[in-house]
Amino acid sequence: MADLRAYQPSFGGGELSPALWARVDQAKYASGLKTALNLFINPHGGASNRAGLAFIREVKASANKARLIPFQFNTEQSYVLEFGHLYFRVFRDGGLVLSGTTPYEVTTPYVHTALDELVFVQEADVMYICHPDYPVRKLARLADNNWTLSLVTFAPKIAAPTGVSAAAIVGSGGTTNGYCVSAIDSESGEESLPSTAVFVNNDLTVSGRKNRVSWSAVAGVSRYIVYKSDNGVYGYIGGTAGLFFDDDNIAADLADTPQKARNPFNSAGNYPRCATFIEQRLAFASTKNDPQAVWLSQSANYENFGYSSPSKASDAVTFRIRARQVNEIRSMLALRGLMLLTSGAEWIVSGGSQSDAISPSSIKIDNQGYRGAARVQPIVVGNTVLFAQERGGVIRDFSYVYTEDSFVGKDLTILARHLFENRRVKAWAYAQAPYSIAWVVLDNGALVSLTYLKEHDVWAWTRHESGPDNDAVFEDVTVIAEGNEDVPYFLVKRTVGGQSRRYIERLHSRVFASVSDAFFVDCGLTYSGAPVSVIGGLSHLEGQKVVALADGNVVRNLTVSGGVVTLDVAASKVHVGLPVVSALQTLDIDLGNVGGLGTVQGRQKSVSNVTLRVEQTRGIFIGPRDGARGDAHLVEYKQRSTEDWDDPIEPITGDISLTPQWDWDTGGNMWIKQFDPLPMTILAIMPDITLGR
Repeated sequence: MADLRAYQPSFGGGELSPALWARVDQAKYASGLKTALNLFINPHGGASNRAGLAFIREVKASANKARLIPFQFNTEQSYVLEFGHLYFRVFRDGGLVLSGTTPYEVTTPYVHTALDELVFVQEADVMYICHPDYPVRKLARLADNNWTLSLVTFAPKIAAPTGVSAAAIVGSGGTTNGYCVSAIDSESGEESLPSTAVFVNNDLTVSGRKNRVSWSAVAGVSRYIVYKSDNGVYGYIGGTAGLFFDDDNIAADLADTPQKARNPFNSAGNYPRCATFIEQRLAFASTKNDPQAVWLSQSANYENFGYSSPSKASDAVTFRIRARQVNEIRSMLALRGLMLLTSGAEWIVSGGSQSDAISPSSIKIDNQGYRGAARVQPIVVGNTVLFAQERGGVIRDFSYVYTEDSFVGKDLTILARHLFENRRVKAWAYAQAPYSIAWVVLDNGALVSLTYLKEHDVWAWTRHESGPDNDAVFEDVTVIAEGNEDVPYFLVKRTVGGQSRRYIERLHSRVFASVSDAFFVDCGLTYSGAPVSVIGGLSHLEGQKVVALADGNVVRNLTVSGGVVTLDVAASKVHVGLPVVSALQTLDIDLGNVGGLGTVQGRQKSVSNVTLRVEQTRGIFIGPRDGARGDAHLVEYKQRSTEDWDDPIEPITGDISLTPQWDWDTGGNMWIKQFDPLPMTILAIMPDITLGR
C-alpha cells in the first residue's frame, strides 16, 4: 500500500500505562506516549526535555536524612530551609546563607528520623511547625542570617494587670464586692487573662456609695477592662484608659465574662500533627490522644486558645469529627471553608453557610467523600486540591462543583498506573510558573512530574532519572518563587567514590538567550569568565564521567579528577555535570478505519520518513528501536549551520525531516532521543507509513 502519513500534534496524554496501549478508543491515546523520560509536557501539548539540576551544596551530614522546607515571605524574599539532625540551614537565590565565612545554622530539637512528619504553616515572617512527638514551635525570620525558633506558649501576649486593689471611697461595710481587671494590647487588640480577684465590703445599693478599683500600668496597653462578681460569676462593668475605675453599683453584664486560659497542647500525646490558617484563626488538629479533634484559636489571636462562658463569637473553637470509625486527621487547608483530609474520608467545615464564619456557636461539618488521604500534605492548584490517597498509589484532584454542591474529583494516576504500583508519595511540590507542574517524589526514590491545568483538561505524567546507570535517589522536593519562575529544589542521594552523598540541587531555568546559556546537565556547575581550559570546583563529582557545554559546543567523555576537568579548547562559559538522556517513544500508530479496510493495529508496517515539528531544538536522534548513541538504528539529525565559523550551532524552530532505519513491525512507533546537554522540544510528529499484510 502507498505511504500514509500519521499526525500526532500533541503529547498531552503523557506517558501511558501498558494497560492502555491497546485503548485506541480513549481520547488520551491520540496524545499519549509509551515512554516520556526526562521530559515534561508543555501546557500547549509539546514535549520538552527538562533543564538540568544545578548543584547547590551537600547537606551538613550525608549520613542522616534531611528535609527541604520552603519559607516564602514574598516574591522577592524566598528561602529553602535544610532541616537535618538537630539543625537547619538557610538557602537563598541558589546559595547558602553565611554568618561571616561559615554557614548560618540554627539548632533545633528535631532528630533526622522525625523530619518526615514535620508540618508547617506560614504567615509573613512567622512559621508554625507541628509534629505529633514535639511541642509546637514558632520560626521567625529577622534577617537572612538571623532566625529564631521558640516554643509557643499558647497564652495572651499581654500580661494581666498587677497591683490591683479595691477600696470603698464612699461608704463602708455590708456586701462583699469582687473585682478583676484585664488589659487590652494596643497593637493587636488582644485581651489579657484577668488579674487576681480583689474584694471590698461596701453596700453599693445605698445611694451615693462608690468603690474604686485601681492597678499598676501594663506596658503596651491602651485600655483596661473591669469585671465584677455576681454570685461568683464575673461580668463586664466598664473599661478605661486610666489606672482606676469607680463602681457606683453598676450591674455586671454576665454575657461578657473574662476569658479563661486553655492550652490544649501542653503535654506528650497532645501535640498536633497538622495546622493551617482559616478565617483569621490558627487551626491545629489531630493529636495522638485525640486524632479527630480540631482546635481553632481566637479570632486574630493565633496563640490564644482561651474561651469565655458564655462563649463569644471571637473565642477559640474546639470540635471533633464524628464518623463511622476513628479516622486520623492528616491535613487541613482553607478552601470554601476548612477542608479536613482524614485517613478515611474528606470533610468541609463551615459556619453553616458560605457567608457564615466558624464560631463556637456556628459549626457545620459536611462529608465530601470516603477516599482517605495519606499523610503527605496536599497541594493546591488554583481552586483545586491534589491529594494522595491513603492506599492504592492514587493521586486525586478535588474541587467544588456547583451542580453537585460538593467537592468531587478524579483519579489522576489512572492513565499512568505503572508509575505508582506499590508506591506511595513521599514528597511533592507545585511549580505554577512557567509550566504548571507538580513534581512528585515516590518512596522508592523515583521522580515523576505532572503537568496539570484543570481548566484545559491537561494532566500528563512523565518520569525522570539521573546519574550513572540512573542510580540517583530523589528524597525530597520543594518549590519557591525566584524572579519570574517557581523553582524546584531537590534533595538527591548520589553515590560518589563509593559513598552515599546527599546533595541539594536546583532545577535550572529553561529560558536562554543563546545556546551557550542552555543548562542541561545534572548535579552541574557553571563557569563564566575569561577563557580557560581547566574547570574546577567539581569535587562533588570526583571520579564521575561528565559532559560539558563549552561556549555552546558539546564536550563528551570527560572524567573528574582532583575536582577538575580539562577541555581541549578554552571556553568562557562552561556548564559541566552528569549527562541527562531524554527519550520519547510514541504509541503504536493508529489511523482509524483506513480506506474502509479496518484498523492498522496488528498489521506489519514500516516508517519510511519522519517529519518533526520542533521548537528551539538541536542534536536529536530518531529510530524505530531504543539504543545508545552510535547504535545503527538511531539516526542523528545533522543540522546545517548558518552561523559564522567557530560560533556554536543555534537551536532551530520549524519542521525537520529524517529517514530512520528501515524496520518492519506491527507497532510503527518511533523513539526520539537527546543524548547531549542541548534543548529539545517536539511539537508534533508526522511519520510516513508503509503498510504490509
